[in-house]
Amino acid sequence: MLKKRLLSLLGLFALALAVPFAAFADMGPKPSVEVQTVGLPQSCWVTLLAQETVIGPWHETEKGTVAAVEPEEAPVVEAFDAFEDPDGYHFLQWFDRVRDDSPATWSYMAPRHFKILFWFPESGGYAVTETLDRYAYSAVYRVDFSGFDPAAGGVQAVAAQKNYDYAGELLGLAARFVLTLAVELLIALPFGYLKRQHLRVLLIANLVTQLALNLALNLTCYFSGALAMWLLYPLLELAVFIVEAVVFRLAFKPEAGKGHPVLYAFAANAASYAFGLWLGNLVPELF
Repeated sequence: MLKKRLLSLLGLFALALAVPFAAFADMGPKPSVEVQTVGLPQSCWVTLLAQETVIGPWHETEKGTVAAVEPEEAPVVEAFDAFEDPDGYHFLQWFDRVRDDSPATWSYMAPRHFKILFWFPESGGYAVTETLDRYAYSAVYRVDFSGFDPAAGGVQAVAAQKNYDYAGELLGLAARFVLTLAVELLIALPFGYLKRQHLRVLLIANLVTQLALNLALNLTCYFSGALAMWLLYPLLELAVFIVEAVVFRLAFKPEAGKGHPVLYAFAANAASYAFGLWLGNLVPELF
């Protein structure tokens, strides 16, 4: 009877794992690059020069043709088209206005290797960075314009630094870990597993599995994006359930008045999984 119940619970758990796949099936990969500026005396236009001539919907305009843009944006396209990069990087028709309080983001299929090119309409001058790479799925660069004179014209070199919010990622990881641990310990209460002889095993097991789970989610999101993270999340949660079920079954002997250790592992992980989905929708900044 116990085996049948556990098999039924595992079936329900597997069914629950399908939820993220349905919720995020319409999302495609969208690697991005955000360009921030500091010390920029005025707004200007920015683009990314790519090694490729075509990336998804972005492409280089053939010489002698006119890009389909608004009339007020035509000078911008002409200026970026006219720029000749000594390393052969190309303008692929993406551009945006940027200033210190308003970064620009190439949010769909950004190039992996690129240069950041700025154009100043008043002087007709350019500022360009060295060759950079999309080091993360959603890479962020900050360009320092201290000492830069936009009225000088010509082509000036500027430096770009990686500005990914690592502190925010670590804070989100820590918050998710603490909240998940609290949920699993709360579930342990009705099962009778919060006594001293059980608590040490629970804390060590959850410390290892939940820290590994949340670290894996962070790394997946960093390198492959949010979609990959959400698709991997149920598989990782299933792996955590299996590990904890084995540990608790070996460490805790079923006693009268206490729930079965494997049943506790299932209930605790199902609750933390559901809580993670709810939290991700409520506070996406934590993921």
